[in-house]
Amino acid sequence: MTHPIEIPPGSSAPACASVLVVDDETGVRELMARWLASGGYDVRTASNADEALARVRDRAPAVALCDIRMPGHDGLWLAHQIRHDAPETAVIMATGVQDVGSAVTSLRQGVIDYLTKPFGRDRLRESVVRGIEWHKAARDSRRWREALEGEVENRRQRLQDALAALPIDCDAALDGLLSVLTLSDRDAYAHAYRVAALAASVGCAMHLPQEDMEALERAALLHDVGKLAISNRILDKPARLTEEEFALVRRHPLYTSSILERTPGFSGLASLAGAHHERLDGSGYPHGLDGGALTVPMRILAVADVYEALTSARPYRPAMSSAEALEVIRPDVPRRLDRDAFSALEAVLEERRPETPATTATAAVDDAIRAEAVVGRRLR
Repeated sequence: MTHPIEIPPGSSAPACASVLVVDDETGVRELMARWLASGGYDVRTASNADEALARVRDRAPAVALCDIRMPGHDGLWLAHQIRHDAPETAVIMATGVQDVGSAVTSLRQGVIDYLTKPFGRDRLRESVVRGIEWHKAARDSRRWREALEGEVENRRQRLQDALAALPIDCDAALDGLLSVLTLSDRDAYAHAYRVAALAASVGCAMHLPQEDMEALERAALLHDVGKLAISNRILDKPARLTEEEFALVRRHPLYTSSILERTPGFSGLASLAGAHHERLDGSGYPHGLDGGALTVPMRILAVADVYEALTSARPYRPAMSSAEALEVIRPDVPRRLDRDAFSALEAVLEERRPETPATTATAAVDDAIRAEAVVGRRLR
């Protein structure tokens, strides 16, 4: 049943805000519908969970007000179905005193509020207003996420097309490519070369075959190329990232793999370059690979990348010293990071004895130039 009504002047109900009232008691259902309709809401009703779910699937409401105890499927079942089929619909539970425990439990399952019967018109409207606000926030969040994903996809496609059109047949051409790609972010250029130098040194210490060394060095140089598809306003954001932004950043290894797979001469590096955030216990990303799927070069690249990230300044934190970074990494060995690769890293750093981490863009680029010379000599 539907209760259309003109929105009265001065009403606080948002235009076209729809509410679905679900209760098996006709009198209670009709009373709540009249109260909400008089407040300017577009109200529909249903007498059971199956009828309500059909209405949700036909046209998802902004708010669904569900009684817990109903014949057949109960309100908790309906709330679960709504969360799955219409995630932007705010669910409010209505319950008798004896069902308060179930209602409270439902709050941990995505229900935003519950009403204990009997309740008055003001309490009902207050709860629905809260539901409308939640619905608008969920809708805006989706639109923001879709806009971000669209922007990333456009940038990724342009980057992929540009790479596919460039002949990269020597190390100088690869360096020229990196230089052009990171023209607006010299820290990214420096990071790529520092990770490559570290990975190469660790690989040498672990006596990797020459073929694996060449693949490791090149993959290390290109491991973050997927980040170039993500806007700098997200990567350099000094404040805490939103859930949507963080999810996009965590997908950059996927973008790296996708780009390299379609780039002539680099398809063989895609899986290695895209695995630098995977961990031995399967807790990494993007695929959650475990130790059995991670090759020695992948394990080396993971250790080199995390060490270099910790010893580089970020918009949200200063750089760590070498000793501090090693102490942060150590608890993850060997559960998440490879013991042999970490031991080799420690040996390499002991031999080099770096004084302080790079803390400015200029110092970072200077480091990169020195690292480039190390990598270049090995590639030649």
